[in-house]
Amino acid sequence: MKYTLALVLFLSLIFACNPSKEAKMDFSQRTVTMDTVMVDAKDEILFLIGDLMMSDLSPDKQFLYYFNSMNLTLEIVDLDKLEFVRRISYEEEGPDGVGRFPMQFQVLSGEQLFIGSFTHRGIFDQKGRRVKDLNFKIDEFIGEKVTPNYFEKTLKVHPKNPQKLISIWNDWGDAPNIFGIIDTQKKVFENLPIPAFDYLSEFRMIYADGGITRAVLGEDSQITLVNNKSILSNNIGSDVYIYDFETEKLNHMPTRHQSLPSRKSLKIPQIVESMPEFHEHNRKLGEDINFTAPVWDEENEIYYRFAYYMKNKEVDGVHQPAGAEVFLIALDKNFDLISETLLELYHKIPRRHFIKDGRIWIFENMDDEMAFVRLNLSHN
Repeated sequence: MKYTLALVLFLSLIFACNPSKEAKMDFSQRTVTMDTVMVDAKDEILFLIGDLMMSDLSPDKQFLYYFNSMNLTLEIVDLDKLEFVRRISYEEEGPDGVGRFPMQFQVLSGEQLFIGSFTHRGIFDQKGRRVKDLNFKIDEFIGEKVTPNYFEKTLKVHPKNPQKLISIWNDWGDAPNIFGIIDTQKKVFENLPIPAFDYLSEFRMIYADGGITRAVLGEDSQITLVNNKSILSNNIGSDVYIYDFETEKLNHMPTRHQSLPSRKSLKIPQIVESMPEFHEHNRKLGEDINFTAPVWDEENEIYYRFAYYMKNKEVDGVHQPAGAEVFLIALDKNFDLISETLLELYHKIPRRHFIKDGRIWIFENMDDEMAFVRLNLSHN
C-alpha cells in the first residue's frame, strides 16, 4: 500500500550575501512542497529500529539497502516502486563472517557492499559471500600509529582504491579526533590532521559511578563521499573538512551563517556522577543547535543539510520530547551559504535522509511502517 499527502510549506527565508561570483538560484522564488509516501512491505515486517542508521543507496538511487546488525540481514527496498524487494542473510563467523553487531555499511558498485564490525571488515556480495578481506588491527600499523584507546567511528571504502579505507577515530576522553587513510594490505595508516575539529572534545561527557564508566556522550562524526571528495562533518558545528581524492589535499571549510550559530555553545562537564545529571546535560545539549551531514543535489548542484533545535515539554515533572525547530541550509558546490530556511510545517528531528530525483527524502517510522517525507524544492 502507498499513498501521497501533499502540503505546501510556507517558509521563513533568511538570505545570505554570497561571495561566490557564480549565478545562483533566487530562493525567494522557490516553493517547497511536502508529501509523504508509504513503502509496501509485501506482508513482511521490516527492520526499522535505529531509523535506518546502517543504510545506503544504490549508485542509481533506485534501491535503498539497510542492514540489520541484530540478526545480520540485508533488506532492500525499491524506491521507484516504493516496495520491499528481498532480504539476504549473512553469517557472523567463518570465511564469510561479518562479525558481531556490524556498525559500518556502504553500498559499492557492482552490487557489492562494505560491511564492518570491530573484528571483521570486508567487501561482500548480495549472496552473503565475502569477496575481499579488508580486516586490520591497529597495533599492526606501520609508521603512524593509532593508540589503543581510540575506536573507529566511521569507515568508508576509498573510491579509487578498494584496499584502502577512509576513517575517523574517536577517543572518549579529551583527545582530538583522528582522520586518516588505512591501507589494509600494506598495514599503513596515513594520518591527516584535522585540528579545527579539536573543539569536539568539549562536548563529551562520561557518567562514572564509583570510578566505573556507566554511560558516555560524544559527538556524531560522519564521512560523506561525493564528487570525488570526502566530506567530514559532525553534529556539533557546521564547519567541514573536505579531502580531494584527485589532489590528495585536505581543506577546512567554515560556513558563514547569517542567523544561525556555527556551533553549539552550551558548556557541559566532562564527568558527572549521577544518571539524572547525565540526562539533564544531554537534554540541554540537544536543545542547542544540531547539524546533519550534507547531502548533494546533483541536479541543481547544491548541498543541503539540516540544522535543528530539539524541543522538550515538562509533564508531571518529567521532560518529554516535543519535536524540533528545523532549518534547511543550502550551500553551493564551494560550500558558500545560499540560504537558511525555517521549515514552519516540519517539526520533527530529521532522521536518515537523502536526495533522489531532486527531492529530499526523510525517513519516517509510521506505526512500524516504512515511510518517507519528501521535500520538493521547485523554482517558480
